[in-house]
Amino acid sequence: MNCPWCEGTNVIKKGVRKTRYSSHQRYFCKDCKKYFSTHPLKHKAYPPQVIVDAITKYNLGYSTRETSKQVNKRFKVKTSKSVINQWINEFQRFSPIRSLRPQFVRSEQIVFSKRFDHENLPYVFQIHHYKNQLLVRNLFPRLFSFLTQFKNGCPDVFFEIGKRCSTPSYQLKVNVMRRKNLACDLAGFAVNAARNNYQRHELVEEFMLVNDTATVAVEVPVWYWEKRVGDGVTGHIDLLQIRNDMVYILDYKPKAAKEKKATGQLYHYALALSFRAQLPLNRIRCAWFDKDDYFEFAPAQLKNKPVVKW
Repeated sequence: MNCPWCEGTNVIKKGVRKTRYSSHQRYFCKDCKKYFSTHPLKHKAYPPQVIVDAITKYNLGYSTRETSKQVNKRFKVKTSKSVINQWINEFQRFSPIRSLRPQFVRSEQIVFSKRFDHENLPYVFQIHHYKNQLLVRNLFPRLFSFLTQFKNGCPDVFFEIGKRCSTPSYQLKVNVMRRKNLACDLAGFAVNAARNNYQRHELVEEFMLVNDTATVAVEVPVWYWEKRVGDGVTGHIDLLQIRNDMVYILDYKPKAAKEKKATGQLYHYALALSFRAQLPLNRIRCAWFDKDDYFEFAPAQLKNKPVVKW
């Protein structure tokens, strides 16, 4: 662990800082003689889980009073609508959808969820109704139909016999653009609420689906037939976004900079989505990211499909 003040590594544990609803480890740097904490949301009496959940609830159309009641019941805490309003204003850069919120109708189901069990693993497909109507319906009508069909189920048989997009371990020779963008910031904020590493993936997906303006669906099932493989190819897209009149396929990878298989996996996602939703490949962009880095490439750069051995 590095000291946030001097970047030194001569750090020891030095007590626990307690708040009304949580406690967290304090550290002392022997080099610069300063104390620090790893608490993800410093100077907050409430646990990060409460704050992140409150912002998400509010952006699902609940009032500040209703949001307060919801988080109080779930986390056994005592918040007020003024506290909720304070968090909403303080962390507004992590919820850009706030500008569209007045158009939501709380009586309607804003997010639709359906669980699919594929290869003995649960995948929860979710779609944001409002963003699907606003961003997808007119620009990509075939994609709109593809996404809405999952309300009635999924052809599970393909996922029992097909090869997974994430199986091949190879890298494609494509031009990858590296930067840090809003997706990184949203992921960094959402993972504050994770109690362990296993929760990070789900929390990032849920937070971005509800709180940003681009993510329209998560855990989207895709499949296509690849005769060179001799079988179907299947997968689940982590996050599907619409930005700048383009379709973005995003995969959350906690250690994005060290990821070796992402290009191949995302390329097959793009092929599958292009086929299923009748999208030109040049209208699709692929990316993987974490809280620090975002890597993007255009799958249409590859004129010929790479030969893959599963």
